[in-house]
Amino acid sequence: MQDANARFPITARILILRQFLWGAAFYGTYVLLTKFFLFELNYSEADTIMMMGAFGAVGPVFSAIGGFVADRYIGSFRAVYIGYTIYTIGFFLLGIGAGSLNVPMSIFAIALIGYARGLSATSPTVLLGNSYSETNRDAFQQGLTVNYSINNLGSFSSKYLFPFMLAYMAYQGNFFIASALMSLTLILFVVFRKRFTAVGNDIDRRAVSMKTWAAFVAGSVVMLGLVYWVFANLDAGKYLLYALGACAILYFIYEITKATPAYKYKMCGVLIMIFIMISFYFYYGQMLTSMNIYAINLMGEQILGFIPIKPESNAAFNPLWCFTLGGPVIFVYGWLEKKGFSPSIPTKFSAAFVFSAIAFALLGLSTSFVGEDGKIAADWILWVHFFQSLAELIVGALGAGFIFEMVPRYLSAFAIGLRSVALSLSGILAAVISTKIALPKDQVLTPEIIEGVYASYFYNLAMLAVVMAVVTLILSKVISNLVNKGEALEKEAASQDMAANH
Repeated sequence: MQDANARFPITARILILRQFLWGAAFYGTYVLLTKFFLFELNYSEADTIMMMGAFGAVGPVFSAIGGFVADRYIGSFRAVYIGYTIYTIGFFLLGIGAGSLNVPMSIFAIALIGYARGLSATSPTVLLGNSYSETNRDAFQQGLTVNYSINNLGSFSSKYLFPFMLAYMAYQGNFFIASALMSLTLILFVVFRKRFTAVGNDIDRRAVSMKTWAAFVAGSVVMLGLVYWVFANLDAGKYLLYALGACAILYFIYEITKATPAYKYKMCGVLIMIFIMISFYFYYGQMLTSMNIYAINLMGEQILGFIPIKPESNAAFNPLWCFTLGGPVIFVYGWLEKKGFSPSIPTKFSAAFVFSAIAFALLGLSTSFVGEDGKIAADWILWVHFFQSLAELIVGALGAGFIFEMVPRYLSAFAIGLRSVALSLSGILAAVISTKIALPKDQVLTPEIIEGVYASYFYNLAMLAVVMAVVTLILSKVISNLVNKGEALEKEAASQDMAANH
């Protein structure tokens, strides 16, 4: 492309606009699903928590498969527009299901959305990266940062506004709006098809055989069936997600046994890192499960005493803080590097656990400040999200970067997919544990229940985060030793090769 050396090539700008539309559609729907299942479809709190945990876990666990299919068989651009077409249909069917309170159709609709997320999640980054020339990589990093910020902006806007729009158009209308937003992305794909094909992979620029399409359709039907089964059978479905995650990790362990001595050490470091990531993202998963249920039941409807907000919109605080804190966090990293202090990635995870501990300690403390109206001030939830978002920003995509550097290149795509596996496992684990605070329908929230159920749960999570901060700090030393040993063996092998060549 002629503008591939520009700061923001035209294709990159289109992709960033697409990110805003997707973020608004997906997260606007996501924020409504808890109350939709809880009050409209009459799910119990426990089943609603599990549904949200499964919905958050399915996309990441299948995204590694979606990326593999895009790389090997159908192309990145095709994976995106097929995935986004299915998103559009999924949101539309969810609207129909909401209009008639049809449980099977609603489950099928979110199964379509989960499948679409798994198929298309990794490919937009590929297209964005290919929009920039090989000599314009710094601009690509800036493009990724802007893309992330715009995603947060779309997420915040819809998470805040969609619950207010319920009064005017109910759940059905909101889901139809999400479908309309996704259809706008499809229009972009049609209008700029040639540009997207040019920045896709090689497969995007050649015809795909009927045999491949037949296999893709058959595989899609199987995958969609599995996703539907998980949502329709939550108690058994979680074990399928556990099994998929366990198989991925076991395969990685198998690859460790085949690796060179140098990579054996470094890949063992990655294995420990995956454990740390699962533990950290368990806290991220709480935002969409236990924290969300707590806010829906107890959060007031004003921030700072005058800004209106719906309790289910509490999730909007996360992208709001991510959007505003990104710059300051980058500034602090730069300042630390100038001072000669560059903490390792596991050490940064340890710091993130500290902020998670503060977040959940504040959440536990908030239970002592229930007002006469039976609600806590929304400000408590705002500041809880501040510290949890800070923890998220500190970690960012560091885990994937660390994994990429530590594994052989033939395993890099699969190994990076392990981060998604960690997200999936931690998400479903967060949901399972969060059912501990699920209350029966129409339960009156007395001070004793608030103290015994919510306060004890959140304080226990805070204490566990402190323990994990210490454990992670210790493990960071173990990981550093493994990596140093692997690198020493690499240097030794390189020296022996040079000596042999001379």
